Amino acid sequence: MAHTDTGVTPGSRTPVLPVLAVGAFAIGTDTFVVAGVLPEVAGDLHASLADTGWVSTVFALTYAVLAPVLGALTGRLERRAVLLISLTGFVLGNAASALAPTLGLLLAARIATAASAALYIPAASATAGFLAAPERRGRALAVVLGGLSAATVAGVPFGTWLAADVDWRATFWMLAGLGAACAAAVALCLPQVRLPGAPGLAARLAPARNLQVLLTVVTTLLFMTGGYLALTYIGAVLAPATGGDGTTLALLLLVFGVTATAGTVLGGRATDRWGATPVLTVALVGLAVVLGTLPYSRDGQGGAVIAMALWGLAAMATQPPQQHRLFTIEPGSGPLLLSLNSSATFAGISLGGFLGGQLIAHGGADGIDTLGPAGAALVVLAVLLAPAVARTARGGAGAAGKGAADAPRTTADRT
Repeated sequence: MAHTDTGVTPGSRTPVLPVLAVGAFAIGTDTFVVAGVLPEVAGDLHASLADTGWVSTVFALTYAVLAPVLGALTGRLERRAVLLISLTGFVLGNAASALAPTLGLLLAARIATAASAALYIPAASATAGFLAAPERRGRALAVVLGGLSAATVAGVPFGTWLAADVDWRATFWMLAGLGAACAAAVALCLPQVRLPGAPGLAARLAPARNLQVLLTVVTTLLFMTGGYLALTYIGAVLAPATGGDGTTLALLLLVFGVTATAGTVLGGRATDRWGATPVLTVALVGLAVVLGTLPYSRDGQGGAVIAMALWGLAAMATQPPQQHRLFTIEPGSGPLLLSLNSSATFAGISLGGFLGGQLIAHGGADGIDTLGPAGAALVVLAVLLAPAVARTARGGAGAAGKGAADAPRTTADRT
């Protein structure tokens, strides 16, 4: 039986999932709060808003590129050590961000912080998936991902307020302190965990050539790009409903964050009960409907509230089944596979923002109205692709198909 070097076995009951979720909360806040503090950063560093926008872009791009690389390179390492290395880098990166005297040094600090974040989320998710019993794996992953959802509810609004009322540097100091607290909790609460098999780097990279893995990751890329076509420019999208009022927009984003947290929990529980592919399909259909109807729902506050509530619910309900599908392909390569999903997530954030900007730039007065339907079209492609992943799994296709076909299946593993 697979085991860790301290006798911890898969399915062990350990009180560490909330600790892992706190780290995800810190990283989620760090990822999304920058958009709200860009004006303050630009003014303080005497840079244009367009140039300062690279603070967000380099973070997402660095994460997207490094997540699979770091997941492969650290796959053989003990999980607690990986998490502590990641959190230490996160603390130092945010401290450097808070102290940066120029935009160039701030960009360098954000790259370092993104590298640490790229290491943490896949490692935390793989640890949660390994420690949970197979029939509760979806819920365990949802707890960790719930930290990311909670960041949209509490972390991002608070960090944005802190930057506006105190100083933007205080936001990064807050994140550094939160990361330090999480590192201490991980050191005290998390047992030593080694994933089964611990193959070499070449063997760990093999699942990345698996057609099932590739299709799953492309699915993530499609629906994340589709969602962020509009979400990146949500202030402009919801302007008819908010009248340009920042408080109203903040309240709508709060609605999104609250239902996103609920979506993560429901997605995890539903995955354990009905299987990953059915849950993912329902969530994606819901997301496509919300995006496709944005041109109509954004005209009034009532419609905007409903749209943001359903958007948050559907968007985050996609995450537990996607991670579950990847983890069950080859649990021993969990860090790499989950890091590929994280990479696709952040690539979608970057690509959605870029493509959305192009639609706005070339769409004239109607550019904003095209964001939702264009995003919905990409999500529909993801809906069509999801069953293909299930068929590939049953057929054992791909270079690493044997690993996927041989993986033990439970009721919750039906994909």
